[in-house]
Amino acid sequence: MPPTYRRLFRREVLDICGLIFIADIVTGVPTPIFPLYATSLGASLGLLGVITSVLGLGRLLSALPIGMLSDRLNRKWVLVGGMLMFGVAFVAFAASPSAGWLVVPRLLQAVAMVATFPLGVAYIGDVVESRDRGAASGGRSSIGTSLVDVRALRTLGRHPAMLMACVANIAMTLSMTGAIFTYFPVYARAAGISTVTIGSVFAWRSIASASGRIPMGPLSTRLPVRWTLPGVLLLEAAIDVTIAHTTSASALTALLILEGIGFGIFLVSGQSGVAAASGADNRGAAVGMFWMAGSVGELFGPLVLGAIAQTLGVIAVFNSVAVAVTAGAGLVAGLGAMEWAGLRRAAGQDVGQDRRVDVASGDDAHHAAVATEPLQAGRH
Repeated sequence: MPPTYRRLFRREVLDICGLIFIADIVTGVPTPIFPLYATSLGASLGLLGVITSVLGLGRLLSALPIGMLSDRLNRKWVLVGGMLMFGVAFVAFAASPSAGWLVVPRLLQAVAMVATFPLGVAYIGDVVESRDRGAASGGRSSIGTSLVDVRALRTLGRHPAMLMACVANIAMTLSMTGAIFTYFPVYARAAGISTVTIGSVFAWRSIASASGRIPMGPLSTRLPVRWTLPGVLLLEAAIDVTIAHTTSASALTALLILEGIGFGIFLVSGQSGVAAASGADNRGAAVGMFWMAGSVGELFGPLVLGAIAQTLGVIAVFNSVAVAVTAGAGLVAGLGAMEWAGLRRAAGQDVGQDRRVDVASGDDAHHAAVATEPLQAGRH
């Protein structure tokens, strides 16, 4: 086992990993069934998009406040509260008499997700060393002195790595939540694939996603975010297009496995960008900003995709998402190019400054030597 993972096998890290594992099961098991459950309660394709967008609205409104609150309070209590809210949300799901009632538990689920998944990453950062950041996706303790630090938020918003991570999260969430989680089950069911098989497909996707994150942890310290994020987004767009032209259960399973691996790589790379952009006093706010960006895609994407599905059909959803994600990849690549050019200019300035310092040091040494030498004939 690599030394990094040996250092991470501690009770604090294992405990939070167990909590996130349970939360992942809680949210992952009903994910492929929820669209079918909503339509069974009378939801149209358009209303399904609206119900899905509520999840993004809840995350958008709660991500930054909860992240900052965790910087001020004990992060453990926020994590426990998130798990309890999961329980309340899914009881409300089961008790909903019609599709319209699904909005309320969807909001509760959104708050629970914010209070567990991103804060779990921040908590891991509290208890591991900075050298293990790539594998653990975190850093040092993050205890803020105030609930809202506008200056810190502006600083984060100007950091290229933070901007790339946020833009990529918007594009990835649009595809994952809008196309994969919401309309893929409807598309697969219409193609004659059973509900059990659809659930199995998503199970394989989850396994692939988790497996891809393990080797990507140490690699994230070597591979620049400006390379990995655009590449993963282009892969996601290609998968969306291919799904729209595939009805084979085995082929769809393979596509979702590949999509899961890509998402695992994206998640580690994006969180590495967030960690690089943040410090000890604003890591919770940075994680909240990252998730808030994803919530933008999760809020507006399903609304637009619901209208597309209602008027043009489900296949048009995947083609539209592919175009949007490709545009997002181009924007992230452009931001990465700007960051690379800035680093090159900064490196050139540093080299020039070092040379001027060396020359100045050499001149000072020369003058000092001349001053100490005895006068020689012919020098003056």
